[in-house]
Amino acid sequence: MDTAVGSLELLRSFRLALTADGLKPPSVGNYLRDVERFAAHVGGRSFDAATPDDFRSFVTSLRQRRAAKTVHEAQLGIRRFFKFLVREGEIASDPTREIGLVRYRVDPQPTYSDEEVKGLLSVCRVSTLSGVRDRAMVMLLFDTGGRAGELISMGLPDWQQSCVVVDGKTGVRRVPLGSASLQAVDRYVRRRRIREGVLWRGKKGPLTVSGVHQLIGRLCRRAGVEDKGVHAFRRAAAAQMKRLGMNDSDILEVMGWKDITMLRRYTAAVASELAQAAHRRFSPADALRH
Repeated sequence: MDTAVGSLELLRSFRLALTADGLKPPSVGNYLRDVERFAAHVGGRSFDAATPDDFRSFVTSLRQRRAAKTVHEAQLGIRRFFKFLVREGEIASDPTREIGLVRYRVDPQPTYSDEEVKGLLSVCRVSTLSGVRDRAMVMLLFDTGGRAGELISMGLPDWQQSCVVVDGKTGVRRVPLGSASLQAVDRYVRRRRIREGVLWRGKKGPLTVSGVHQLIGRLCRRAGVEDKGVHAFRRAAAAQMKRLGMNDSDILEVMGWKDITMLRRYTAAVASELAQAAHRRFSPADALRH
């Protein structure tokens, strides 16, 4: 081969490809770290010399000192790197292609119930500027499943298209808004007289990620709801979308996910509930009556 397979140039090219795909620096760094670990495992040999046995032994070694979830994610990163090398013509075949992913148990993560979300909304006093803002924020977090970083990136919504642009972990994307959350934001921007710039503001200027976490913590204490963090709204939104019958592909698009893995992880806490509800709709024996 004319190219210097295994050189730092390929890692640089992979970094550029990941960035071009819209990944943020922390995610890019995780991918590169896993590839560098694999390179160290094979003693710095060029990547075109890597074999399936090299990958198997790396996975085995990693499993001895890392959690199964961490090993699974490392496999995904290295797989992506070798697919990139094949696509770029740097290697002829992918040594990771036939190796199955390590399985791991998805432990349910904390999520807000519908009643808890209603409780948080009930303590937002809409007679005050902060109350109007807090209510709109809770509505948006539950309606969109947006991350805290995406939330603070928001500007004014597109009122005609009923959506808002966010910039976060997976890059820039448009997120749809329901009529209830759109109305809550409209009330907030009218009261606050926001006509341009960032959407979420406090007394001292634009809210930060830390400010959002503190705000939700205060609301939880006032409502007597356990503070499960801002990200619990994301899990709650995914679960609610599943309950209401939204297609998985549509949920992935709204949430900014590339594959079904994250959806399954986020709905693990309600998996049994969702399965039972689905069976009530699609019971094979009940279908015999029709």
